[in-house]
Amino acid sequence: MAVLGPVLVGLAAFLVAVIGSWVPSVWYDEAATVTSAARSWTALGREVQQVDLVHATYYALMHVWFGLVGYTPFTLRLPSAIAVGVTAAVVVILGRRLAGARLGIIAGLLFAVLPRVTWMGAEGRSFALGALLATLSTLLLLAAVDRTAAKRAGWIWWVVYGAVSLLGCAVFLYLILVPIGHFLTLLALRRIRHETSPIPLAAWIITTAVVLIGAVPLAVLSSAQSAQISWIQHISAHTVEEFLVTQFSYENTGFAVLLWVLAGFGFAAAVKVERLRPVLAVAVPWVFVPTLALIAASIVTHPLYSPRYIAFAAPAAALLMAAPLAAVPTRWFRPAAIVVLLLAVGLSAPSWAAQRTVTAKDGSAWNQVAALIQRQRLGESDSARDAVLFGPVQRHPKATSRIIAESYPAAFAGLDDPLLITPAGAGDGLWETQQPLRYAGRAVGGATTVWLVTATKPDDRATATAALRPAGFHQTQQWKVARTWVVRYDRG
Repeated sequence: MAVLGPVLVGLAAFLVAVIGSWVPSVWYDEAATVTSAARSWTALGREVQQVDLVHATYYALMHVWFGLVGYTPFTLRLPSAIAVGVTAAVVVILGRRLAGARLGIIAGLLFAVLPRVTWMGAEGRSFALGALLATLSTLLLLAAVDRTAAKRAGWIWWVVYGAVSLLGCAVFLYLILVPIGHFLTLLALRRIRHETSPIPLAAWIITTAVVLIGAVPLAVLSSAQSAQISWIQHISAHTVEEFLVTQFSYENTGFAVLLWVLAGFGFAAAVKVERLRPVLAVAVPWVFVPTLALIAASIVTHPLYSPRYIAFAAPAAALLMAAPLAAVPTRWFRPAAIVVLLLAVGLSAPSWAAQRTVTAKDGSAWNQVAALIQRQRLGESDSARDAVLFGPVQRHPKATSRIIAESYPAAFAGLDDPLLITPAGAGDGLWETQQPLRYAGRAVGGATTVWLVTATKPDDRATATAALRPAGFHQTQQWKVARTWVVRYDRG
């Protein structure tokens, strides 16, 4: 059972994350992963000197992954689903260490159905990997403390703890707040266990200092690229809702109520139930230190807090939900656990279903755009010469709709791209450079058909139509797919 429990819960969490993960369209942030990880090592090195240095380690890992399995939207998201499964297994082990095997199982299952987790398990970004590394570092901290107290080569565990913590910072810089929060965990555990030895605290200070020093270069260099998070809103009344709902319950108020009601019961029960206190000693700093630190920094500097950036604390949220079950008498534990799990699954299911729809990610439907163009091209004669023009992509002025071709290249294979100047992988930035649409008429050359892919807002159809008219093209068909226009022009 010591191995079977984590394995089964991990497999269940993986399945919850991976099933349907291929349905939603790729969106802007995931396209950044694709275009970055698919380029050469040299090109990736040039890119991160200009933008997304904070994601360089993740992009490097995904570059290796794509080299092994190739790129598809499914393989893009598969590492996140795997990371969710492994994290759930580690949560089981962590919960068992804190308050017993049964609570560990419940915490792992609750983690699997957190709406934030079902979201990040199907997201081609680093959030799920960050949650895994945060959970591993927390488990390693407890192992290091116990081994140090027992005088059993504790230094090895501190070295591994430091290495995992540093890797976490490299994957996502905000994870530096996890070992900082561990300071409060150590103080709480020493009080709970009535320990007076300064060794664990001294070892933590040394280890965390090394981690901080190692993270400084990335923090300093990344600060020069802070414009890329200019979209984050300033702290205001909406921040309360972001913390209480969006951070862990992502667009699911009902689940958020369940989470915080259970956490409240846990806080109340901890006054009398001593075996519950280690769970709170670990989970509370894990949730609140990163959240409050980023909110405070956002107030005194510039906006840094976004609820999804605290996704690495989702395992702690699951522990908070499971915590009050540690106070339930043995004979009532099973029915209480079943009720909690059924409520959690029932409340989470609508979120899971919504997250597995085509337009779940930022309203994008790029897979349908690509499928449309691919179907239309299948009906063309072998003598057809097609070109494609790309207008803006909605809500993201730094990119063009060529981002759709980067995400679904098979549908655009063989199409001439006459306005392209520098492909994304050949430049120093995240995206390509191209000539303006007004030059389309003289750029399309001998093409017989021209496809325009552009946003519904801003809508550049009129610009493209005017540019192509002198070259003899007229619009023959157009389709609106979510927030994208696809227009066909034929010559003659």
